[in-house]
Amino acid sequence: MTDRTLRALRGPLLAGAVAALAVLVTACASGGSPGSGSTSGSPAPSSPAAPSSSPSPSSPAGPSSSPAPSDGAAAPEPGEHVRGLPDGAEGTFDSPAGAAWSPTPGVLLVVTYGSSSCPRVAEAEAAWDDAHEVVVVGMVEPDPGPCTMDYAPTTSAVAVPSDADAGTPVTVRLGDLGEVEVSPRAKDATAGPVAWVPAAG
Repeated sequence: MTDRTLRALRGPLLAGAVAALAVLVTACASGGSPGSGSTSGSPAPSSPAAPSSSPSPSSPAGPSSSPAPSDGAAAPEPGEHVRGLPDGAEGTFDSPAGAAWSPTPGVLLVVTYGSSSCPRVAEAEAAWDDAHEVVVVGMVEPDPGPCTMDYAPTTSAVAVPSDADAGTPVTVRLGDLGEVEVSPRAKDATAGPVAWVPAAG
């Protein structure tokens, strides 16, 4: 092939190459592949967002309970029961129960030890025995359960005959738990000292 022939063919070949290149560039710019028929690229579907985890429910609150008596707190009224000891009282694990005068005249505070969720409590009113010598406090059996396996004090307020709270020691029978001699208050409007039932054995 002569140089003259090559020069004659160079023009058409160059024009064809430019046209093919233009087709290729147009196809790439449109986002489709040549021959695919696509004129515009579709955005890839986004993956769905992961569901947000809902907050876990909080633990159910246990049964509400009254706080232990504290300094300056009102003394419980007859028939009321509170967890803890009377104001200023020191607890003991050597006795199942004890008693002391409330700051309120005519009201005895009875302390029992046992499960804090199923305590054994005192009845709301007490009475003299037949000989008028011992104040008898009835006890209410604890709830059969299920109960917590702890050992905590509960204080019950009990109304007693008016002549029982006369500023002298008085013997108190706490159901089948035993008897104690309750001393009078050191001064008015204060709780008296707790007399504890002797430990068994």
